[in-house]
Amino acid sequence: MEEKNRAHHWAEEAAKLAEESILTEAVLTPKPGLVDARDSGAHKDMDIFTFLRSAVSLREGFKEMFLSGYHGGADLKELLKKLRPKGMDIEAQMFEATKDINTHKGIIFSMGLLLAALGNYMSVSEYEGDALRVFTAKDTEKVFQIIKSMTEGIIRSDFRNLHEKSILTHGERLYRDYGFTGIRGEAEKGYPVLREQVLPVLRERRNSKESYDSRLLDMLMILMSEVEDSNIVSRGGMESLQYVRRSADRFMKEGGMRNPTALEKLHEMNQDFVSRNLSPGGSADLLSLAVFLGKMENIL
Repeated sequence: MEEKNRAHHWAEEAAKLAEESILTEAVLTPKPGLVDARDSGAHKDMDIFTFLRSAVSLREGFKEMFLSGYHGGADLKELLKKLRPKGMDIEAQMFEATKDINTHKGIIFSMGLLLAALGNYMSVSEYEGDALRVFTAKDTEKVFQIIKSMTEGIIRSDFRNLHEKSILTHGERLYRDYGFTGIRGEAEKGYPVLREQVLPVLRERRNSKESYDSRLLDMLMILMSEVEDSNIVSRGGMESLQYVRRSADRFMKEGGMRNPTALEKLHEMNQDFVSRNLSPGGSADLLSLAVFLGKMENIL
């Protein structure tokens, strides 16, 4: 297969895998405060079917993200600039599919970065197979380093001159009020919670006899105990973020999904989060990335 056709085939595979990863997160059940196959969590304007319609609307845009990275060259800051309008196009497709409900704005940002970085990495790889290669942990780390280079300075750039603005976005308000960097901060640091905690645990448990969903639910709890989740802060402030972190940390310290009463605990946590109107959507987005990379490494 010639290079151009190979790149397009890789892009299609990567976009399909991204869609599968987002759908996997969506149907994973039970997820406290989040939309899943059982209920809508703390979300009154969407359900699992909204998420399914949204997820399948993203694939073509994700393919373009991969190809932008593949053809983007060595100037990674310039690549990020080119990705922004493409991300807005994908958002428009999402809003059309969901009738203006924001289901996946966060994952469009993070998965878009990941796919562009993957395409960039594959462009300098000597690999010539027709299908996407199975990654090693070293391959994954190189993709994270590309993301770090792409997003270096994004906080300083995106949040400059806030005092001159009369209308602030949700993310800008959180940065102004709390110094909260959210998903931009995670990206600029190269997603350390994925690199240093979630993926190492998935690698260790790749041959365990635990069910697929049990492993993923534990990964979600690890993320909830660590992530600066703007979805939670916007709903309940910093106190709620600390509450969610403590709840998830306690769940894991009590054995996580290996605890015989784990499902009961998750259902109780869901009722609690719904009553408090809390949804750890940022952690759910990062779980989708973990699923994608877990599948790339063949550990899920």
